Amino acid sequence: MKRVLPLVLILLSCAKPPVPIPETPPAEYGQPLALLQSGENPLWFELGENGPAVIPSPEEASLCPFVPWPLGRRSAGMLSWKGRLILGINREGFLVFMPWTDAGDTAGPGIALYRIDSHDYWQQYSVGSLFFFDDTPAAMLYRNDFFTDSKLPPPALRVWGLRPGAGMGELDIPAFADLPPEDGWDLEDLQEGPDERWYYRAVKKGGRGIGYFRTAALSLAGESSSQGALQNASQPRTPEQAPSPLRQVLAACTGIAGVVSPEFASLRYYAAASAMKDSREELQIYPGYYHGGGVDGDAVALVVSPAGQGFIGQAGKAAGDAPVIRPFALPPLPPGFVYTGAALVTPETVLGTWEEQDVWNVGAAGFVLAGIPVLY
Repeated sequence: MKRVLPLVLILLSCAKPPVPIPETPPAEYGQPLALLQSGENPLWFELGENGPAVIPSPEEASLCPFVPWPLGRRSAGMLSWKGRLILGINREGFLVFMPWTDAGDTAGPGIALYRIDSHDYWQQYSVGSLFFFDDTPAAMLYRNDFFTDSKLPPPALRVWGLRPGAGMGELDIPAFADLPPEDGWDLEDLQEGPDERWYYRAVKKGGRGIGYFRTAALSLAGESSSQGALQNASQPRTPEQAPSPLRQVLAACTGIAGVVSPEFASLRYYAAASAMKDSREELQIYPGYYHGGGVDGDAVALVVSPAGQGFIGQAGKAAGDAPVIRPFALPPLPPGFVYTGAALVTPETVLGTWEEQDVWNVGAAGFVLAGIPVLY
């Protein structure tokens, strides 16, 4: 089995980097905040007031007051896009993890970390969902009224896209054109249903009405729908609808997996077979990831419990190849902490987002990068 090097952090703010950098990643989102070298020793980050900061472990994260989850600084979701992993950070902006190839012989391939934020605006609102629009990673903001009595208007800039070379900025979504924020409309929920239609709920602030809508594509106008249709769109897909090896990995789990994939327009939920048998149980949401592998590569999938225990699998392209499934675990978390997302950044590196939870409230939050046994 191939053994990978320990994680090494190279902060670009250093006047003299601790190791030479033969080739710098492209400045697609400005200059990278940091260059990371993947390996078997986990590298922990907390989401601090000034961006990600390295910590020895989540137990030593800064003491953060517990606040309701829509108001906390936390990962609100992730997208996998063109070899990059994109996190939407609630109240902040985006983090982008982009693999890069070192031209030297010593360091090997690594990961460039970018921070693109609009803190002054985003801190007033909550991230409702992450999705793709016209092949552009996007985040939808909304005004959360359940935990606060906000006097702010609905966000005028409610959908933000992230483009290489252009940073982050507003996206014009035709499906939402008849629900202008200046008329008091706020978009509180957006779901891609199992039929691949989009379903969403808009609330006219001040108790003046709730509307339910759907559209075949966000580039088209929306049409009236119902609360039941939105609820159905939120239901998980069956195990039979999952591609291999995700289907086989689900068979080894017991909950509902929220799966990130470069092939999905947004987070998709799949139910394990055991979860389909008894819907009366309060089921956990398992972070998951799937990549079809493209033309030549092998498909890979992983699903882990909130505690970080799960399975990872690989399916070969050759006809008749059975998927290889084996146990997998993210680095352990202290009591009161859970994993909320997991995805491969490179074939050798997995990223897990974590947060401290107390019922509806969150405290410290961050992410970890860890090496995994190579499947290829």
